[in-house]
Amino acid sequence: PEKTTSGDIGKLFTYMLYNDRVRPTYWDYATFVTGVTGKYSQLLGIVTGNKMYEPSTGYNQDRWNSYYTSGIMNQYREIQKNYNKLTDDQKKEQLIFVQLAKIVLDDQTAQMVDLWGDIPFTEAGQLNATNTLINGKFDDAATIYNTLISDLKDINTFLSTATLTTAVRQSLTTQDILLKGDLTSWRRYANSLRLRLLMRISNVSENTAKTEITAMLNNTSDYPMVENNAEDILLNMNPTAFSSEGMRDGLTDGATSSGPIAPTYMLETVMVTNNDPRIPVFWDPGTNGYVGLSTTLTSSQQENLIANRQVATIDTATFIQNYNVPGVLFTAAEVSFLKAEAYERWGLGTAQTAYETGIRQSIEFYYNINQSAVFVGFSRNPLATPTTSTVNAFIAATGIAYTGTPTEKLHKIWTQKWLNFFILQAGQAWAEVRRTDYPLLPFAIDASISNAQQPPHRLLYPDTEKSYNTANYSKVQSHDTRDYKIFWDLN
Repeated sequence: PEKTTSGDIGKLFTYMLYNDRVRPTYWDYATFVTGVTGKYSQLLGIVTGNKMYEPSTGYNQDRWNSYYTSGIMNQYREIQKNYNKLTDDQKKEQLIFVQLAKIVLDDQTAQMVDLWGDIPFTEAGQLNATNTLINGKFDDAATIYNTLISDLKDINTFLSTATLTTAVRQSLTTQDILLKGDLTSWRRYANSLRLRLLMRISNVSENTAKTEITAMLNNTSDYPMVENNAEDILLNMNPTAFSSEGMRDGLTDGATSSGPIAPTYMLETVMVTNNDPRIPVFWDPGTNGYVGLSTTLTSSQQENLIANRQVATIDTATFIQNYNVPGVLFTAAEVSFLKAEAYERWGLGTAQTAYETGIRQSIEFYYNINQSAVFVGFSRNPLATPTTSTVNAFIAATGIAYTGTPTEKLHKIWTQKWLNFFILQAGQAWAEVRRTDYPLLPFAIDASISNAQQPPHRLLYPDTEKSYNTANYSKVQSHDTRDYKIFWDLN
């Protein structure tokens, strides 16, 4: 390997998709989902204790590295470097890999902004790109978002007319472990992602978001999106060579010795109260039934409930023992909820239809995971899909039905989107909780520390930036506090 001077662009593209933060891995779930995003969006029960809202600096560093030194940005710069060495004719053929890689880069870059705010972007990864060591400046978070939104529009336009040689098509089909070279699916991914990013900035740049979203939703032929679960953007697993086994161990190790615990608000207040059909595919009941871990209890009371297995835990068959849980990049349900918000706020369509469609798609999505489960040394019969009458009754329930004031309707949209993200997209759940300030999650107060009594608004920069990128870090140091809000967070 040390004698290798050039890389195969297709194989570098594959490795971008194989990143630990794209596919379900032990390290991501054990250190980051259970300790940061899942905790701060209250998708998992939180055992109260000192410094319970202070994440591990080492694990945050690992998340940073997964994007930079060992991950997405690193691989993308290598793709750029190898692409720039090609002849003009070769560049025309291989450009498809660069454009698809940029979609993955844009998705992961947005997630980094959502976690930290300003980040090194335009100058990041130059050692890989040019063999020159450059300490990257911190780009403005809002400017990065605008760049991503523009990029995705341009990529969609490129893909709409892209033609591939037979050799490139065969290579792409092999190397594209996400969508098998289906360019229409890549367009759906790019446009759905763009819709997400536009809605995320809609409180701070409403005119821009409304204009661009209106253009997309009024022209679905030019801007195809994920419309049903058959079109979901999923990194599907292979139970022998490419499985979700690490997710199982990560969820178990990252939460408690008894497994990841259900939170009272999500399980009891939101789901049980409304007889949510997703309860049996989300949760295994404890000896007390579908009961969560309350934030009002003392730590000793909580630990007693956990030790006696009295509280519900994440479902064994759907998640914990399932070697076939996909990496989730985008679902039809999220697109429907994004549309519902746009329709409700700006009168662009029928919000109720989009909202109810999102609920139906979410239920179908999670039952699909349960029914496609692959087990090793474990057996469980798949759960039957809820009947249409059951789902209709749920959608008509008092707490779910699309009734009330415009604000109350938005609250219902945001709550159902938060539920749909669940642990598979915990980062998106935390971003939306901060953007919308909803649901109103009941966090316990950590009285042991004065400046971290509640979850933060952002993560602190890792120590490597302070130590090795000192000059650039000094320019954003005043923003490097847990209470400094990401630009799209106005609540």
